[in-house]
Amino acid sequence: MKQLIRISGYPAILVFLLAGASITIVGFATYNLLQMGMANLRFIGEHGWLALRTGAFVQLLQLLLYGAVALFFFILFKICESELVIRYRRWMDR
Repeated sequence: MKQLIRISGYPAILVFLLAGASITIVGFATYNLLQMGMANLRFIGEHGWLALRTGAFVQLLQLLLYGAVALFFFILFKICESELVIRYRRWMDR
């Protein structure tokens, strides 16, 4: 399992593809996330307990989950980006 996590052992093209896939997932996960979250909170604020009983709380939890997924894949993207920059600098110093 530890070998799967060690990204410095992966080929550069695979790290590049992983970075591209992770930033694409970030884009899909965060699309309209802020607007939906603000609308959900506004709905809860206006209608209170009735809104929570009709599913606003479940939707809020889903939005928080989407945010966590987006954060995870953004961190994965930044790790891949850092690894590629380190490899590029190492290649330039040769």
